[in-house]
Amino acid sequence: MRQIGSLPDQAEAEQFAAYLITQGIPAHAEEEDGVWLIWVRDEDALDSAAEALEEFRRDPESPRYAGAIRQANARLAEEERLRRQTQRRIVAMGERWRRQDAGRTPLVSTVIGLCVLVFFITNFGNPTTSAYQTLAFVNPLYEVRDSDWNRHDWRDRAVDIRSGQFWRLFTPAVMHGSLMHLAFNMIMFYIFANQIERRRGAWRLLGLILFTGVVSNAAQGLAPTDWGTLSGTHRFLGLSGVVYGLLGYLWMKTVYDPQSGLYVNGGTVMFLVIWMMLGITGMLGAVGLPIANLAHAVGMLSGMAVGYFPVLARA
Repeated sequence: MRQIGSLPDQAEAEQFAAYLITQGIPAHAEEEDGVWLIWVRDEDALDSAAEALEEFRRDPESPRYAGAIRQANARLAEEERLRRQTQRRIVAMGERWRRQDAGRTPLVSTVIGLCVLVFFITNFGNPTTSAYQTLAFVNPLYEVRDSDWNRHDWRDRAVDIRSGQFWRLFTPAVMHGSLMHLAFNMIMFYIFANQIERRRGAWRLLGLILFTGVVSNAAQGLAPTDWGTLSGTHRFLGLSGVVYGLLGYLWMKTVYDPQSGLYVNGGTVMFLVIWMMLGITGMLGAVGLPIANLAHAVGMLSGMAVGYFPVLARA
């Protein structure tokens, strides 16, 4: 705030300060030692305010100053009304986001509960259980009992699905072969899915889970068996294809749609991409960690496609 000059009379000082306000220059008059000082708040408006003061001194009776106090009061009242309205909106939006953030995520809880339940009813991923045989991409008994069944033929790997058991395109996602496998997938799923359900709702999350799950499972289960570390196989379990799908979706939202409120930090992206690449290069398999590499890659690409599609649609 800077002083630009003074006037000897209170009425003139208040009238001039009001005039400045009507011109969009915040100002006020203040008495000191018998004179009235004119103060301007905006440093960038000092020169124009000083010029206006000189003009006022030359002709304080000019019609341009008539009604300045009334106009200034109306302007200040309107600015105060807008300020309070904006403040209420900010508070309301804050409350809305707090309520949303604090809201429950029933779909996330249901999926985690389902994975835990399936882990126990399959006896920790035991292929001899009826639950495992019902939910796996293909019933493992074919490999034991049917001498004509060929694991290298995608049609044999899809024999149950081709017979109408379409749930097998998704249900391997809720099966896990070890406690560590289950725990890692549940932690990452919770981190990603929780914010999607809170921000976008259960139906959007359900669509993402089903889409990325089916696409990644179909790729892993039906791809040729001579693609090296990206070979297809009927022996795969786990929610990691969905986890990578949600990662890809959040990654695209973070980069191309930051207003969505969906976010994944770069460190998490880097960690999971490096983990996927360790699997694709065969390093994880070499130390006894069988990885569904194709499910990871296709799951991530499918999630990225869903996250990036709105950008293409707006182009």
